[in-house]
Amino acid sequence: MNTLENVKQWFIDRDLENGGRLDKQSLKLSEEFGELCAGYLKKNEQLTKDSIGDCAVVIVGLALMVKADVQEIFNEVFSDEHYVIECLVFLNRSISNIQLSDGFKNKELYIIDLTRSIYWLKSLSNALGYDFDECFELAYQEIKDRKGRWIDGSFVKEEDLPDDSKI
Repeated sequence: MNTLENVKQWFIDRDLENGGRLDKQSLKLSEEFGELCAGYLKKNEQLTKDSIGDCAVVIVGLALMVKADVQEIFNEVFSDEHYVIECLVFLNRSISNIQLSDGFKNKELYIIDLTRSIYWLKSLSNALGYDFDECFELAYQEIKDRKGRWIDGSFVKEEDLPDDSKI
């Protein structure tokens, strides 16, 4: 299986459909974007690459929640004519639109913003000299064996669960 299929299966195996909430997952995307900005500003290549992949992983979950064609979203072709700051600004805009649209009110616009987010992540990777697929695979490798549970619509890692909620 390729990374995209592996990430989709990861969410399915953890019962995203019954446990996740769109609003909480869109906040998770903003959290990962914040880490991406921090990595870039600190010139921390590992954090930046990991955060690009983490953003892509969350986008897979969001796409599954609205029953979008995840493969189609990830088929988005990037442009090699962008600067890093431009990519970050437009990625931020797309993520903000995802949060504002709440997913089900206008599914088509939601999918457009998910697709645009992938476009900007791929363009950013290229502008930084990274391979997007490598960033995505790095993020998957970090989560593939992760255990935890959904609490109020957010996936909480096992090590972050309160003592009385351990798996």
